[in-house]
Amino acid sequence: MKRISIFIAILFLTSCHINDPRSEIHRAKVNVVGNNICVTLPDTKNENISLLSINEIGNDNSAVEKQFTIENAPQLYADKCLPNFGFSFEPGKLYVFSINTNRIKKDHTVVNGNSYGVTFSVWVDKGQLKVKDIN
Repeated sequence: MKRISIFIAILFLTSCHINDPRSEIHRAKVNVVGNNICVTLPDTKNENISLLSINEIGNDNSAVEKQFTIENAPQLYADKCLPNFGFSFEPGKLYVFSINTNRIKKDHTVVNGNSYGVTFSVWVDKGQLKVKDIN
């Protein structure tokens, strides 16, 4: 009886995400490419941006948020820099870059995709722009 109880408890704990309609959350990557901040995504397939937001931590006035419709949503590609829509990253500041996506299925229906995010700091060292993922 004790083994059955343990088995049932483990089954409930491991299956709690089955059929969960919420988006999976993944970490984005951040680095510097050509003296610009470049945020990239891990594996992404048939996903388009539905919402993109960039926020400076501690400064509500330094933020950008873009929502897209299905018709005008930029397509995402793995390891390609995401658009930042002219947002200016300043050394000595912390930022949160997040994206929600829609996924286009083979039958051309649209469903919620994934969520991606990265929190990072920006600084200059010996004249070179640097970033550090602080997730």
